[in-house]
Amino acid sequence: MARYDIIDPGDYSGEQQAAAEVIAGSRGSVRGPFQVFLHNPALAAIVEKYGAYARFNNSLPDRLNELAVCICGRYWGAHVEWVAHSRLALEAGIAQETIDALHDRRTPEFANPDEQAVYDFCTGVLEHKQVDDAVYGRCLELFDEAGVIDLMATLTHYTMVSLTLNAFQVPVPEGTQVPPFGPGR
Repeated sequence: MARYDIIDPGDYSGEQQAAAEVIAGSRGSVRGPFQVFLHNPALAAIVEKYGAYARFNNSLPDRLNELAVCICGRYWGAHVEWVAHSRLALEAGIAQETIDALHDRRTPEFANPDEQAVYDFCTGVLEHKQVDDAVYGRCLELFDEAGVIDLMATLTHYTMVSLTLNAFQVPVPEGTQVPPFGPGR
């Protein structure tokens, strides 16, 4: 059961209404963690702007960005994140076998070296709290400095989103099957 109330749009304050319009403008509706963030509309506006950059405007191809989001969402056991972004990753070109391996907490076998680099970077940060020099160097060669920063921005944003989803027990969309994995690593 969710640990927050969904605010009826008719009851939005002016600040909530302004934030909701921006959120819906970039995402189609106010859902998931943004229903939580709207309880603090100043934060919602900041998170929306950062998230819009991380998701829609960074320098990484969608395929790699969505892979990073899946790695992050699965690491944190964020069902809502997994449901949404595993589908988007498939649509962006990530192989079903990769999604299945991530879901099952197995190391995927990557055909693309850029996907391997994203996986190694993200798992290094999440599991070891740092990135190995060789992995960092490979990412720098593949994505340049701005791309490595964008990868970290995506990982950072979706860590915050995943933790918010878990802490406030945000449910998966109605009619969606909850993935059979528990929270956490």
